[in-house]
Amino acid sequence: MNIKEFISAIQKRPKMYVEEVRLDYIYYLVIGYLGSNLINESGCSIDQKFKAHFSNWILEWVRKNVDESYERKSFFWYQILNDVTSNENEATDLFFKLSNMFFQEVDLEE
Repeated sequence: MNIKEFISAIQKRPKMYVEEVRLDYIYYLVIGYLGSNLINESGCSIDQKFKAHFSNWILEWVRKNVDESYERKSFFWYQILNDVTSNENEATDLFFKLSNMFFQEVDLEE
């Protein structure tokens, strides 16, 4: 399973992975999954690209689509999404939407 498939599984059944659906919980789950895959050398190209580029990709998306003057307060992508949304559900929904967009772009590059 790669990060794209893992995030899709979380999106389908979030309570199977986290007791409370909060973006910071999902963030730490995703980062733990990536870390495990990459340390064990089972991580694939999509895992590496997600880890290396997703946070900056989110930042650029926010600046283009939400607030061009947004100043990053944190490196963590979950914090960026929390900054530009009004509640936890909106932030979580935006994460799943943007991760799908990110993966589509990566698929087009390959």
